[in-house]
Amino acid sequence: MISIFKQNGLSSGTAAIVLSLMAIVGFPISLAAGYILDRVKVNYILAGIFAGEIIFVVLLLFVKSYLLAIIFGVLWGISGGFERIALIYVWPSYFGRLALGSIKGSAMTVMVLGSALGPLPFGFAYDLFGGYE
Repeated sequence: MISIFKQNGLSSGTAAIVLSLMAIVGFPISLAAGYILDRVKVNYILAGIFAGEIIFVVLLLFVKSYLLAIIFGVLWGISGGFERIALIYVWPSYFGRLALGSIKGSAMTVMVLGSALGPLPFGFAYDLFGGYE
């Protein structure tokens, strides 16, 4: 995020504020997400979350002002708040509680690998094309 913000003319301090804002907004949303997930099918919530995250990554390329950065942080914070609870909710709902530890352990391994390897294509693209666009 810092690299993308710097390329868009924003400071690394703005990126830090946005990351903090994402956490601050996500916390109360997590409380509301549990209530909503009890009433709406989790697959609809997850589809909305993942569609939103695709949109946010594209939107990130166009964040060139402090106000848009703040809006971006709030929207991604909302998405993150829902995602944290939805992912916890989905495992026992779909797979039951019998093998919950091994299923969540496998899923967490894949998530950590994705988090570690996910930035590589952006780095290669940045080096190859001289930017993210």
